[in-house]
Amino acid sequence: MSSDSTSGGALTNTRASRRAKYAGAFVVLLAFLWLCDAKLWRPDTVLTIAENAQIAEAQAWWQGRLDLPERRWDTALYNGKAFSHFPPLFSLIAAAVTPFSRGFPHALLVLLVVLPVPLLAYLFFLERTRSPWWGAIAAIGLVCGTSLLPVLEKALRGGQPFFVNHALSTSGLLIMLKATSGRPRPRLACLGLLISTLSRQLTAAYLLPLAWVLLVRPRNDATEGDPQATAPASRHSEAVGNPAPPPQRRSPAEGPLLLVLTTAIVIAVPMVFNSLKFSGPFDSGYMYLYAGRDDDPYARDAKQHGLFSPHFLPRNLYFANLGFPRLHRVDISGEPRLYLRPNESGTGIWWTTPLLLWLFVDLARILRNSERRLWLLAAIAVFAALMMFHTTGAQQRGFNHFSLDYVTVLMALVVPGCFAGRRKWISLAMIAWSVVYFGWLAKDTVRLW
Repeated sequence: MSSDSTSGGALTNTRASRRAKYAGAFVVLLAFLWLCDAKLWRPDTVLTIAENAQIAEAQAWWQGRLDLPERRWDTALYNGKAFSHFPPLFSLIAAAVTPFSRGFPHALLVLLVVLPVPLLAYLFFLERTRSPWWGAIAAIGLVCGTSLLPVLEKALRGGQPFFVNHALSTSGLLIMLKATSGRPRPRLACLGLLISTLSRQLTAAYLLPLAWVLLVRPRNDATEGDPQATAPASRHSEAVGNPAPPPQRRSPAEGPLLLVLTTAIVIAVPMVFNSLKFSGPFDSGYMYLYAGRDDDPYARDAKQHGLFSPHFLPRNLYFANLGFPRLHRVDISGEPRLYLRPNESGTGIWWTTPLLLWLFVDLARILRNSERRLWLLAAIAVFAALMMFHTTGAQQRGFNHFSLDYVTVLMALVVPGCFAGRRKWISLAMIAWSVVYFGWLAKDTVRLW
């Protein structure tokens, strides 16, 4: 009798836990749909080269060509032909669709590119916090309280390659982070890195923590490098019925082989496309974007200083870290009025997503752990490269889409520690501010006087 009661209680707890997890996912999706201004349901809309050159590239492949039928903005002009210079993942996805459609259906953009991001964010933070409640809050903080919200909106609204690729890359990073959190899932982690790097090349820096997970962690204690093992929020694990899974035996050669294969793909795929389209494996085609655009200030900068140069550090550091709104004065019938307009050249991450400030508070804890230290080092490497890039990513009103290459990882480093003890109330206020900013303030001009 007591055995039956115990079993019945465990079953009830399991069902309650499952319902709580589903409720958390629903809350994250609901928050995203409420704050997102773009329409998800556009059944008659099919994206073409007018929105995204990678769709035309996919169609060209089926016709036995690499060049585009016409030149559009931000396409490369090389030897009199137009090419897409973007990383190939979305072109590969579109190539599987375009034979059956005159372009890329908007519904597939929603299902394959946009909606996976909030769901993956929730699944990752659910595992990191071991709490549906805090996992949902952290996911909302990432999806609705960073530049990810306007990026997903713009991907839905226009399907431009910049925003589509950032959405895909973020999905890849979340898959990789989840697969290396707790018990590692090497194949899934490698898949996540490939999705990310074949959408945003600089995220190849995350090969560094991946190598640690595949080569070093199996030889160490299972909890060394597991942020959840000592995380303040781990006390929620029993409440949600989420015991640690037993370790799995793997071949000692699996990690090195996966790492070699992943690294080879990350390096070889862009080099092959560069060789086929441009002058050689190390020619990304980026400089050819500026052919015929001599009046473009970014074109002048790139031609004078190169695509990457320390010359751009002062400008980029300001816009990435501060990038405050611009003060604008208008005289109407002799009456002066002052407005704050969102910055269009990049907006600072620290005041728009203040949850990241916990990074400095917890820096010593992060540096004490080998794996977290490597994640931080890789994110710093991505940040440093972007600070030397010849453009800030403009035009972007009130956000900074380049920041998504490292903000996702920084969020992973501060969660779940930011929800421990009294910190949680400060963190809730920080996330609330970020959601208000990206949900409303970044889209409006605020009158001061």
